[in-house]
Amino acid sequence: MKNNKYLHLAEPQATFDFHGHGTLTPHEIYQLLEGFLDECRAKKLKRVLVITGKGLHSKGNAVVKPTVWRCLCEHPHVEQATEARRDRGGSGAYEVKLS
Repeated sequence: MKNNKYLHLAEPQATFDFHGHGTLTPHEIYQLLEGFLDECRAKKLKRVLVITGKGLHSKGNAVVKPTVWRCLCEHPHVEQATEARRDRGGSGAYEVKLS
């Protein structure tokens, strides 16, 4: 495989992983995500990765992934949020561009 010398330009500058936080309410999810995004903005980071998981082990409907998506869509400093590349988590993560 040929090395891409520009690959690092798209790498996330910080990552937040919801795994290991136990069962969370939507309010707790918003708080954790808002705190992470605020910290990233304070550090002037522009590209971050938010790992939600795919919700495959949820009892009932997944809560984290749809709640994170709503928060990202509503957040005033999120320019863009997309499903992550496959090697960064695919449908279990979001790549986020901050303003």
